[in-house]
Amino acid sequence: MNIRLLQLADSALPISGYTHSWGLEAAIAETRVHDPPSLEEWTRQWLRYALGPLEGVLVGAACRAAQAGDRPQLARLNQWAEASLVAPSTRRASREMGDQLLSLGATWAWSSQATREFELEEPHGWHHAVAFGFLGAVADAPPEDVLTAYLHQAALGMIAAGVRAIPVGHTHGQQILAYVHTEIDSLVPQLLDREPETAGAGCPFYEVLCDAQTQLYARMFRS
Repeated sequence: MNIRLLQLADSALPISGYTHSWGLEAAIAETRVHDPPSLEEWTRQWLRYALGPLEGVLVGAACRAAQAGDRPQLARLNQWAEASLVAPSTRRASREMGDQLLSLGATWAWSSQATREFELEEPHGWHHAVAFGFLGAVADAPPEDVLTAYLHQAALGMIAAGVRAIPVGHTHGQQILAYVHTEIDSLVPQLLDREPETAGAGCPFYEVLCDAQTQLYARMFRS
């Protein structure tokens, strides 16, 4: 067990993930998500058609690039993330969370030196998927484990947003997470070795909901 990867994927990390629902709040406002079964289905579809094909691919590619010491490739992956995250609120959230994750990494004994050297090249604007893949490599975790941890913490974040916004009980939330494990298990081998040029979400309606969330009269989450 890689205890460093466990720390990296800890939902308690103060990187502001708790302030984002990634469009879920707009889906709740439209009653598309309203109970545990619809939250489970929303999370599965989000992983399979939005997060996985884009950020999941970038995480695996970033981990491999960092292990190979290919810093130019990491910069290219970050540029692809910037261009591919269509909704401005989601793109901004990804940069904020990535920068905050690297700032934390600069304070950890096991990652401080590598992170500080990495940030010297481009101190701001690293997307969360690229930062996570980089730190996963620094943690000496295999790309498969890094991608699994990324998808798991993302699913947990989405479900936690549903627990607060629908609301759904915490027990139901943990049940949903357990059910979604099968989705994560099936996605990892599909995404792990894909070329980064193939990264891209395939769910425009999700992007519409992300943008619609910024226009809600009142909302709990920033994006």
